[in-house]
Amino acid sequence: MDQEQFKELKQLEQVVQHIDRNVDSVIVEGHADRKVMRKLGFNGKIFLSAEKTIEDLVEDVSRGSDRTAVLTDFDEHGKEQNREIRHALQGEVKNSIKSREQLGKQLTSNGRMTVEAAAPLFEDKEQKFIDAALSRLYTFS
Repeated sequence: MDQEQFKELKQLEQVVQHIDRNVDSVIVEGHADRKVMRKLGFNGKIFLSAEKTIEDLVEDVSRGSDRTAVLTDFDEHGKEQNREIRHALQGEVKNSIKSREQLGKQLTSNGRMTVEAAAPLFEDKEQKFIDAALSRLYTFS
């Protein structure tokens, strides 16, 4: 992992930590997205939109969550899905639009249009010692 990838990973982790403090669930598209959100530090419930109809998804989210963030992809399909889910959630569950905006801004600023596109940032297992040294050198705010 080079220095830029390290910075990107740490910034994504900070955004996800903020999301984790502000919502009790997120909605992502698939299993790979869920895996990345866990690796980035999200501890709340994660609902998958690809596995259910919007009606069933909203029912599940409203039963298990008070405040959620819709983190579907940031391409056209994902944006449309976000609009549909957000509309269906109205009156059922509070939706953090700001969380989506923050994650989207961080991902797309590095050319990533999906949550799962951040997966390569976790693949270099040999870097843990270098990452530890870099984290002492750089402070992110």
